[in-house]
Amino acid sequence: MSSGGLSVCLTTLLLWVLALTTAWLLLRGLMGLCGGDSHPPSDPPLPCLPYLPLLGSLLSLRGDQPPHLRFTELGHRYGPLYALYLGPHYTVVVNNYQHAREVLLQRGKEFAGRPKMVTTELLTRGGKDIAFADYSPLWKNHRRLVHNSFTLFGEGTSKLQSIVLEAVEVLCCDLQASRGKAVDPGPPLMRAVTNVVCTLVFSSTYQPGDPELTSVMEYNDGIVQTIARGGLVDIFPWLRFLPNQTLAKLRDCITTRDQLLSKKLQEHKVSLISGEPRDLLDALLQGQTRIQHNQGGPRSKERVQKELDEVVGFVGGVQMCQTAPTCPTWTLSSMRS
Repeated sequence: MSSGGLSVCLTTLLLWVLALTTAWLLLRGLMGLCGGDSHPPSDPPLPCLPYLPLLGSLLSLRGDQPPHLRFTELGHRYGPLYALYLGPHYTVVVNNYQHAREVLLQRGKEFAGRPKMVTTELLTRGGKDIAFADYSPLWKNHRRLVHNSFTLFGEGTSKLQSIVLEAVEVLCCDLQASRGKAVDPGPPLMRAVTNVVCTLVFSSTYQPGDPELTSVMEYNDGIVQTIARGGLVDIFPWLRFLPNQTLAKLRDCITTRDQLLSKKLQEHKVSLISGEPRDLLDALLQGQTRIQHNQGGPRSKERVQKELDEVVGFVGGVQMCQTAPTCPTWTLSSMRS
């Protein structure tokens, strides 16, 4: 066979493979979206945004509006409870205070699960943390350990109060330095929260401009940018096999974070004094023996590392170091309005 004929055959074969793959994906998308088990039953059925195979309801979400404003606008048309598809994933939108309170407080256990996403799986090494782990007895045990650790060292809540008050004093000085000019409260709030968390966990208090504090805030912000704002790779997981700047940035931030946490962990192991926890990290290290006994075996090193990540609030930048400054930022915005 001539080289020209071989080239034509290869081209034809590739076209057939592409056509069959596309047909298979479309069929799978239709089955996923139209099948009876594609979403939990509800009575009466929830109104649902229009959707297409593979794409889901993404076309209904296009526009320049932030997601929370777009969802609010759609709520005027579809009601306070409605559904949509993020790719093949059936998703329910809760769009008013009454229903949000029911979901988060009154029926919290029923909605306590966590979806598996490419970015969070990468961040937590497969869900080995607290914020993104699925609801289970093991998760409850780890969460209880973290909460109880606040009372295991020093003066407990009084120590926490003194740390917070000191950070608030510095925050007020930062804001007053603007001398009546317009100022973005986000960075000062983030610095204050990061300092509180690092003091509680590591006994490390940073001054403005400290290189380690700057590093913490930079990788924390990088994780927020890649995870908290969502991405197509979490909707279409196969995109992770393609060149992706978002995932590359996330991996860089995770590497920087893990280097700092490993350093702090080793320092505390060397200087740990039994029965005299200086901070939350010491309390967690001393609590490992009790957890091992309750579980009937030792915890993996990765799970210990991820629990420490969660306490610091660095996991995804969306647990303590992101949620805490977000609340006062919205409060300030509401007061201004």
